[in-house]
Amino acid sequence: MSKATVEFAAEGVDFQQFARDQAMEWSHLCRRFLEATRKEILLGDPSPEKLRAHRAATKWLLRMARAIHMTAADPDFPDRRIASELAGRVIQLEHIWSQVHDPMPEAEAEKLLREVFTDKASQDFLTGILQK
Repeated sequence: MSKATVEFAAEGVDFQQFARDQAMEWSHLCRRFLEATRKEILLGDPSPEKLRAHRAATKWLLRMARAIHMTAADPDFPDRRIASELAGRVIQLEHIWSQVHDPMPEAEAEKLLREVFTDKASQDFLTGILQK
């Protein structure tokens, strides 16, 4: 769609600029959410209530981030850099989801650590940490 067509449709409103601005605003919202998650969830001691609220918010952010990314990834979207930024935000939100709401079982994590750190000093160190 040409810029002239877009402007005509809303009497001077530039929908391409509007789309670009909204996508960037969404990315900034995701960044603020990720910062709050780090501070309040990962480094804090969240209550079950806060974790439930975080779970619901993360689901909605993921849904919307994927939808907005799909729009920004369209070949006709005015700024290709935004698609890359939003792809990164989707990955960050997916990582937060996995880390907070779908963590690796403790036994599996311990097994993985022992497979990766195989020398005697590392094994002794892991034994000390894992027993705490």
